Amino acid sequence: MPKIYLYDTETDNIGSGTLSSSYIQSELQNAAGQDVEVHISSVGGSAFDAIAIYDLLKKYPGKVTTYIDALAASAASIVAMGGQVVAMSKYALLMIHKPMIGSGGNADELLKDVQMLNVVQSRLAQIYMDKTGLDGVTINSLINSVTWMTADQALDLGFIDQVEDYTRPISNSAIIKDYASTAPAIYQR
Repeated sequence: MPKIYLYDTETDNIGSGTLSSSYIQSELQNAAGQDVEVHISSVGGSAFDAIAIYDLLKKYPGKVTTYIDALAASAASIVAMGGQVVAMSKYALLMIHKPMIGSGGNADELLKDVQMLNVVQSRLAQIYMDKTGLDGVTINSLINSVTWMTADQALDLGFIDQVEDYTRPISNSAIIKDYASTAPAIYQR
C-alpha cells in the first residue's frame, strides 16, 4: 500500500516542496487507485493548498487513510480531514485556529484581507463540520479559541475515527502458552 509522508522539513510545510498539492497530486497519480496511507506531522502552512490537498484526497478513487503521527496543526488539520478514515497516534496533537495572513496596506486593503479571512474560515469550518457532524457555532467556537486536542479529545469530538495506541492485549497466560508450546513435552505439564 503506497504511503505518502507529509512531514515538515526545515524549509517546507503545507504548500511547499513535498507538502504541496502538486506533489500530492503526482503521488496519488502514481498510486493509480490503490489504497493509500497519508502520514502527517506538520505545523501547517497554506490554507489554500490544504484545501486543494483535502479535495485531492476526497476525490481519489482508492481508500485514503490519514494518520496524524505527531501533529496536525492549522492547515495540516484540514489535510487530515481528507481521509475516509482518520487515525491519530495516542501521543499526537490536533490544533485548529483562525486563518492568518501577514499583510500591510491602507484601511481599504486591510478590510479586504479581513473579508477574505472570514470567507476562508467559513470554508475551513465547513470541512470540520462535515467531518464531525458538529454545528457551525460549536466549530467556530473551537476555531476562534485556538483549540489543541489530544487523540481522545479529537475522537470524542468526531475529528478522528480511531486512536492508534500500538499495543495489543497480552495476558500472562498467553505469554506462558507461547513459551510452553515450544518446550519439550515433559515441561508442558
